Amino acid sequence: MNADIPTLKVFVRSHFISDRIGYDEAYAFGIQSVKGRALGFHVMTKHGAHYRNVPIHALTTQDGEAGRSLHQCQLWDCFSSKPVVHVFDYLVNHQAKCAMRGSEEGGTYLFTVDWLPDDNVRTGFVLQPDQNKCAHVMELDSGNIVALPTNRIVWLDGYFIGKSPDPRMQRYRTQSDVYQCEDYLFDVSKAEEYMYEGK
Repeated sequence: MNADIPTLKVFVRSHFISDRIGYDEAYAFGIQSVKGRALGFHVMTKHGAHYRNVPIHALTTQDGEAGRSLHQCQLWDCFSSKPVVHVFDYLVNHQAKCAMRGSEEGGTYLFTVDWLPDDNVRTGFVLQPDQNKCAHVMELDSGNIVALPTNRIVWLDGYFIGKSPDPRMQRYRTQSDVYQCEDYLFDVSKAEEYMYEGK
């Protein structure tokens, strides 16, 4: 249910972890994923307190920044209790337009969370290509942190995509097919040749 993330300097909105108003300086260093719940973060405050399961809308990278609601910061609950965190080298520091519920804001890529099935019986939506979503964790220009699926992010750059792409004009659709390369047409069950000659 826990996974390391690239360490991120943050400010935790104090009312999430205390009876004070304000911000606590901290480092986010891990995530906690429970199926059907919002993503939680492990943070270490400057005063030596380790908190786990701090919700994403409690975090900002800019002291004093006005917050967003949870449903704006994360559109979908976690798919399982087996998260996998990955940093895509191609996306590191990539800028983007992030579409939350009811608003759009610029942001920068931090890392990606994806999920494995909890077990072989309870796979949930993880193995359904038209339902499964990874969560790209982004730092918004305002400092707020969001976790968005791929279809809510428009990537920007100065060398390939440009500054004003519009993927909606391309009529892209949700992936719904499952692809498998092994089938009965490639029968090597009785082959003895090293490279399966003549099959």
